[in-house]
Amino acid sequence: MLYDAKANIGQVKRDLKLVCAKSFLHYRTREQSELLIRKKDCPLQVQKGLLKIKEVSERLEHFLEGKGDYLTFEPQGTEVVWSQDLEQNMEVYHEIEDKLSSLDQGNIASTDLEKAISKDVDAYFASYVEELAQTTQKDMIAANIWEITNRLYDIAEQRLERTYNKKARFAFALHLQLTFERIRKNVPIVHPDLNRIRKKLKTEFQVALDLSTLIEEEMQIEIPFDEIGFISMFLSIQLGQKEQLPQSKVGIIVLMHGNSTVSSILSAAQELLGSTQGIAMDMSLDTSVNQMYQKLLNYVQENQSMFLNGLLLLTDMGSLNSFATLLYEETGIRTKAVSMTSTMIVIEALRMSEMGRSLEDIYQNIQISFETIVREQFQTEQENTYNKKAIVVTCFTGEGVAAKLYERIAAIVDQAKVEIIQMQFIERETFKKHIDSLLAEYEIKAIAGTVEVEYQNIPFFSAYDIFDDEKLKVLKSIVKDEIATETIVNSLEGSITHVDSLAILVETLKTIVQQAQSQMHIILEPSVEAGLVIHLAFLVEALRTSGINRQFSDLVAFQKKYRLEIDILKTSMISIEKNYDIQIPEDEIAYLTEAFIKNQIDTPFKLYTQN
Repeated sequence: MLYDAKANIGQVKRDLKLVCAKSFLHYRTREQSELLIRKKDCPLQVQKGLLKIKEVSERLEHFLEGKGDYLTFEPQGTEVVWSQDLEQNMEVYHEIEDKLSSLDQGNIASTDLEKAISKDVDAYFASYVEELAQTTQKDMIAANIWEITNRLYDIAEQRLERTYNKKARFAFALHLQLTFERIRKNVPIVHPDLNRIRKKLKTEFQVALDLSTLIEEEMQIEIPFDEIGFISMFLSIQLGQKEQLPQSKVGIIVLMHGNSTVSSILSAAQELLGSTQGIAMDMSLDTSVNQMYQKLLNYVQENQSMFLNGLLLLTDMGSLNSFATLLYEETGIRTKAVSMTSTMIVIEALRMSEMGRSLEDIYQNIQISFETIVREQFQTEQENTYNKKAIVVTCFTGEGVAAKLYERIAAIVDQAKVEIIQMQFIERETFKKHIDSLLAEYEIKAIAGTVEVEYQNIPFFSAYDIFDDEKLKVLKSIVKDEIATETIVNSLEGSITHVDSLAILVETLKTIVQQAQSQMHIILEPSVEAGLVIHLAFLVEALRTSGINRQFSDLVAFQKKYRLEIDILKTSMISIEKNYDIQIPEDEIAYLTEAFIKNQIDTPFKLYTQN
């Protein structure tokens, strides 16, 4: 019991069964009079637990005192309590007996025979691994709910000619179980947008009507008409399949005062990049702000298809930044604005847009890469933004499943530092707008729910993931506490001497490392983050003094394979290169990229902006 059981009680059950089976095999092949469980019969991770004996010696003494070399257990009566399926519990023992009977023991030494069958026992228990991963999920749902869910989805697959994976089925089973509880308690079920669902999801709604009849007959329960709307929505989603992102890129409009200023800047940027991306709008000095806004609004409304992925306004004066909010209110197009624009900012915005980067990615990158240039604009914003971390929990009803997800997540986070926000999901674009409004106040670390949403590079966890202990650990890592700047500075004191302020350098590098994770859509442990910050600090020191010259193996092939990640880090390091008057070699960028990739935590999501 000293070892770390990855799948909790399910893991302990599996390991106990395995060690008993191996003991039984030893007992049968050696014709012993008792079952003897030996340390070497235990799986390796169990044996590793013995390394903790010194740490818990006092607790162990209570159990071991006076017991000698063996702990002996004898039946305390005739009654034996088995789990529901006796045959399944005894299956491995039957297999061992059958193997022994089929082999000629007279010609095979008992040790060889034991080794041969032991391999089969290991293979038998290895097959439990996949089942263990789902133990928590299965335990959450009653057997009859699982059964009817699978029947309903099998029918839906035929009627709608589509496939639903286990994540989608689990989300619906959990919803259905909670719905039955609400109905039995006479808690009303109200769909806030039923008419739109009936019109938008006509086919799914008809299938949902038929399925609700089946549920009523099977479960002897009356399904409210509003619930049919929720069933229709479940039938319209497929968890695990990537959302089809718009093919258009983020729109870039450069807006400046003067007769030809912006045209010249945009033309130069396009020529340098070999791009046709971007729109120039010159604002002559006799044009009023209202007239200019109307011109911009008309253009955006006439070309809405160009801005499905959002719009970035690059302006020369902060007063024009109000256009972003106005455009969003009038058109619903997500819009960001950056003032004090230079040719370099235009080039960087066009380049990232061409690569298919998201609006938030481009906006955040420009903040970091050109922090000196645009510090005045972003200073107030940064002081008021991201005051608190948050996790958004969502489902169609905003209750039920969301409440269950809340309970699981609340148990692993410090709610004094991370707020868990429950939100109803009715329509995708409306949900995204709600996320946009929250981003002004919170740093949203993850979204958990029944509908997969890929937005702003925020990691998504399905209901299935939240009830998987390993995936839940990933979520816990995402909202982790970072290692304090002061701690890192103290560790570097005396080693980094060629910078004006070690604290400023470390704080800047921490920001870069965290931002790079967000853009690459990867998660690093706090110790790895700190390690990368220290590595970068020493790199800056080396480049400011003796220099550095090491070769990255197969650099060209690596750069081709990880083009996006390398580009993210190159862009992130621009401010460091400028502020510390250094040039980071391509080989060092490759080593840094490799460090990020190799040290990432395995997550249930991937970088969806990558081809």
